[in-house]
Amino acid sequence: MSLKKLTSSDAVTEALRQSDAVDLGTSAPGDGSYRGYLLEFEGKYYHPERVASVAYGVQYPDRSILPPAEFNKTAANVALHFERLNFTIATTAKLRPPRVEDAYPNRTAIYNAYGGNKIAGIIKFPRDTVVNAFSDEEGPYADEPPSMVEPFEYRGEGQYGDQDLDVPGNKMLDEARKNSRAVRYWYRPSGGPFKFVTWVAVLNRAQVWSPDENKEIRLEYTFQMMAVPGPEPSTWPPDVHALLDDREIKDTSLPKPLAPGASKKDRQKTYQEYLRVIGDPKDDEGESEPTRRGRNHYRRSVKSRLAVLARANNECENDRCTGMPGDTKPNGDAILEVDHLDDRALGGSDHPTDMIALCPNCHTAKTYGLNRASLKRHLRARIAAMHR
Repeated sequence: MSLKKLTSSDAVTEALRQSDAVDLGTSAPGDGSYRGYLLEFEGKYYHPERVASVAYGVQYPDRSILPPAEFNKTAANVALHFERLNFTIATTAKLRPPRVEDAYPNRTAIYNAYGGNKIAGIIKFPRDTVVNAFSDEEGPYADEPPSMVEPFEYRGEGQYGDQDLDVPGNKMLDEARKNSRAVRYWYRPSGGPFKFVTWVAVLNRAQVWSPDENKEIRLEYTFQMMAVPGPEPSTWPPDVHALLDDREIKDTSLPKPLAPGASKKDRQKTYQEYLRVIGDPKDDEGESEPTRRGRNHYRRSVKSRLAVLARANNECENDRCTGMPGDTKPNGDAILEVDHLDDRALGGSDHPTDMIALCPNCHTAKTYGLNRASLKRHLRARIAAMHR
């Protein structure tokens, strides 16, 4: 039994009259297993594979009904088969696009409703132009949890070896950045469902060193994103537009990552290599002006953070620190937070000469402590001494 043998349009029409229409309703598409495609007929919508199964029985009454599970076709090919028979195919992404707060128990449920790919982290639904970025707190990537008020980082596609900008997912996100196209951001907290939490603008991108699935250090792309009210750029706040960097970005080489347990001498050497890559604080990396307002120093900021962590030698850079956390990061590194001594909004620079690595306690003291002003003065002198 094969779908190719279904050749009668009249049989399909009769099958449609025998079939129940799909009720998309106003809520998120449920477990209909549409896989993104619906057969449109007389203003109603039908499940393509179920209609094909019945139509096969109508065309060949001496044979048994063709079970949907026996279709040796993808959902897209089933849809194309009906279009060749002059029927109209619609997609759930067009008829009832995902809405903010829509939630599904897992990626399979989203795939059953909208089709596409149920594994890749960056996809478009069938015949849809909008990019979807999926982030799982328990997944393999070091994404930051989504923030509704400030930029956050999303890691690129590719679990092994250096990530490539030409793979479909990374290319889609970079095109969204260059063309100011909003992306649907789906997030699954540990133990929770996948939820379309917000629209995001892709502001910028950079490269970082990070372990892959085999624990081998490799280059990953990290995309800087920020929540926006909706897909239309005209609705985005001015601060988002100011941070949008739509220029062509040329990736530059990063100093080799430090080996576990690297000596203080090796860390200082790597720090100096980063300083040469970063350049002078007043230099904007020699790049042309963006076509939009403002300037986004995200790529420099990423390199500067890596430089400061190399300089820190796995220790809090406050020499008056009263105690580091007893635990470490999963890779064995110390738990440190890289902070700007002077806030960027108040004129601080994305350069190691204005940044310091602090343990969580010292970071809190610098931000909220009673003696934060005197601590800040001490840290400024401390950075100057370490930078020599």
